[in-house]
Amino acid sequence: MRYFTSIFIAAFILGGCHRHSSSSVVEVPMRSLARVKPLKTGVVIDSVICSGDSSQVYAVYLPSGYDTSKKWPVIYFFDPHGVGNLPVILYKDLAEKYGFILAGTYNSKNGMQWESSEKAAQAIMKDTWMRLAVDERRLYTFGFSGGAKVASMVAITDGGIAGVVACGGGFPEEHPPIRTPFSFISFVGNKDFNNMPVRQLDKLLDSTSMPHQLIIFDGKHQWPPATAIEEAFQWLDADAMRTKTMRRNDTIIQSIKDEFVNEAEQWHKKRNIAEEYYSYKKLLNFLRDLADMSNYATKVQGLESLPALQKYFKEEEAFAADEAQQLLEFRTHLSRADQAWWDDKISGLKKLAGKDTNSPISIESQRMLGYLSLVMYMGADGEFKQRNYPACSYFLGLYSQVDPANPEHSYLSACVDMANNESDKALNMLNDAVKLGFSDMRRLQQDSNFVLIHNTAGYKKIINEIASNPKKLDITQ
Repeated sequence: MRYFTSIFIAAFILGGCHRHSSSSVVEVPMRSLARVKPLKTGVVIDSVICSGDSSQVYAVYLPSGYDTSKKWPVIYFFDPHGVGNLPVILYKDLAEKYGFILAGTYNSKNGMQWESSEKAAQAIMKDTWMRLAVDERRLYTFGFSGGAKVASMVAITDGGIAGVVACGGGFPEEHPPIRTPFSFISFVGNKDFNNMPVRQLDKLLDSTSMPHQLIIFDGKHQWPPATAIEEAFQWLDADAMRTKTMRRNDTIIQSIKDEFVNEAEQWHKKRNIAEEYYSYKKLLNFLRDLADMSNYATKVQGLESLPALQKYFKEEEAFAADEAQQLLEFRTHLSRADQAWWDDKISGLKKLAGKDTNSPISIESQRMLGYLSLVMYMGADGEFKQRNYPACSYFLGLYSQVDPANPEHSYLSACVDMANNESDKALNMLNDAVKLGFSDMRRLQQDSNFVLIHNTAGYKKIINEIASNPKKLDITQ
C-alpha cells in the first residue's frame, strides 16, 4: 500500500500562498463616489460585488460615524477558508472604536495560486477606492494562517501597504525582497502549532529596520480574540503617527503608555519576569520616536541581565529544539503504515497535554496535537484527490485519534464511502459530522461526491438538520 509522503512540513504551513509574481503596485482608480449606491454604516454588509468584476465579492463594515468629508484608514482581510465576513464580524466593534473601514474578500483562500489571491486583493482594493473615502496612505492587510501569508505577499509584492497584521503565520519565504517598507505586527496563540516559527520570524526581524511586534495570546491556531487584536489597532495608529500619516494624538500615546506600563507592573507583582520583560519591550516598540522611553529602555536592560530571565530564554530554546525533533520523528513515520507507533505517540501527547494544561510541557503537547491534526487532514485530503482510498482511510483513522472532536474526518470518511459506492455508510458518517458540529450546508450541497444521494430521505434529513442548527463562526484553521 502506498502512503502519502509529500506532506509539506516546514517552519510554516503555507496553506495557500505560492511564489510571487512581478506585478505592479495597486493601481488606484479615480474615486467616483457619486456613481455607486452608498453603503450602510454601523452594520456588516455581507456581500458587496466588485463593480469591475462581478466574480469578486467582499464583506464590509463602515463605522457609524463614516462620512465622505474625510478619508478613512482601511483594513483588508484574508481568511484561509475564504469567509470574508468572519474577521469583519469579529473585529467590527474595534473598527467602530478606532475609526477604521474593514473589508474581507471571499475570493482568496488556502490552496490557491498566488495570482488568484493577488487578483482578489487588487479587486477589493480598487472597488473600495471607487466606493469609499479611503485614506490612500493608510491601507493595511490582515490575514490568518495562509491568509497571513497572502496579507504579507500583497505588501511585499504589490507595495502601497502601510502595515501588515499577520495571525498564526508570517512571510511566504524567509528573506523576501520587500519593495516598499511597511510595519509588521504578528499574533500567535501559545497553543498554536505555528507558535515557534512565528516567534523565530520575530527574532529574525530584530536584525532589520522593519518596525515589528509579536503578541502571544492564550489560544490555538485561530483568529485571535478581539481583546488581543485591539493592540493591532493601537499599533497601526501609533505607526501612523510615527510616519506622520495620522495627526499626533497625545491622549492616544499616553493611553498606550499607561496600559503597557500597568501590564508590566502587574507581571512584576506576580514575579513573572519574562512577561514583565515582554511588556516593556512592547512599550518600546509601540512608542518608538513618539515619547521619551529612556527609563523603560533602562528597565529592559536591567531585566535582560537577570539570571532568571536568562534561564527562561534557555528553556525556551530547549522547547524549540524538542519541537523540532518531534517534527523530524513525525516526518519519518508519516511514510510508514506504523499504527502501533502512532498509537503510542498520540496517546503520550494527550496524556502530557491533559496533566496541567498551563504547564510548558502541556502547551507544547497541545501544539503538537494541533499540528498533527492539520497534517493528517492534509494527508487524507491529498490521498483522496489521488483516489488512493485505502491510504486516505489510514490517515483519517489517525486524524480521528488526534482530533476526535473535529467533524472533518467524518466528512472526508463520507467522501471515501461514496467513492466506494457505500452510500449508507456515507450517510452515517455525514450524520456523525453534523453531530460533531459540521454546519457548512453550501459546501455539502455543492460537493459533487454526494450528487447521487441528493434525493434520498437521509440526505434531505441531514440538510434540514444543518439548516435548523444555529450558524457558528469557525475562527480556527
